[in-house]
Amino acid sequence: MTSKKKAAIITAIILAAVIIAAAAVLYINDPLRFALFDRISHIGDSAELKERSVETLEISDEDFKADPRVTFDQSMMLINTDFLLPEGFSADIAEYKDTGVYLNSCANSAFAELSAEVISRFDQILYVSSSYRTAEEQAEEIAEGGDLAQKVGASEHQAGLALDVYVRYFAGEGFIKSEAGKWVNRSCGDYGFIIRYPLFGKNETGIDYEPWHIRYVGLPHSEIIMKNSMTLEGYLSSLENGKFYSYRSGGKKWLISRQSKGVLNVPEKFESAVISEDNTGGYVITFEV
Repeated sequence: MTSKKKAAIITAIILAAVIIAAAAVLYINDPLRFALFDRISHIGDSAELKERSVETLEISDEDFKADPRVTFDQSMMLINTDFLLPEGFSADIAEYKDTGVYLNSCANSAFAELSAEVISRFDQILYVSSSYRTAEEQAEEIAEGGDLAQKVGASEHQAGLALDVYVRYFAGEGFIKSEAGKWVNRSCGDYGFIIRYPLFGKNETGIDYEPWHIRYVGLPHSEIIMKNSMTLEGYLSSLENGKFYSYRSGGKKWLISRQSKGVLNVPEKFESAVISEDNTGGYVITFEV
């Protein structure tokens, strides 16, 4: 046997071993298998933002917030170790259906819709193990040995925008092993939520995959982020300050713009709008047109 043939055989054996090992890992690691195939399944999805030239009027941000067509909320705040919640921050908190679960009011109705769909599809209740936390409660979470807990000021739970969810018998990392958990990870973008820390996003988020941690950002942002397999960090950085981007879905059309505080550029015509501070010094404004 020639040396070339030997080398080819050795290469083939090594390649086969790598393939078998990878298959074994995927077979054993259900979260990894789901996340990988789910990402592949989204390759054909289209959630394209298109930059647009828009005729605008100048208006102060305070006057814009006073417009009855405009809702001011906290849905698009970026909260992490680089962008801590500002000193004196007050979350807009509301109780969810007299359950003792508190979350940001902007997420209340969206979570009701998501929960109802889980019950309808799987006859299971979508429970919440953790929602809004005060700064003191976040400190306690860390002190109790919560390796996954973010430092005080860096946790989305302090804004009430994050929910740790589970279904009976399937909590934490096990959530993704349930059919309901797989569906939530695949479809929460249709309800205004994202998987905040996706498997392939650690380079941007700094956090390992958390299939149980959903974060409210609202439509259409959640749909764009999830269909494009993005992180919140990546999505916000893709929005160039002062520009307008159009997006269409489900018969609706939106204009999205990230702008600095003070004087805003607003389309001459729009039906409604949501303006949220982005916690980096500006706003994300979502116009339905």
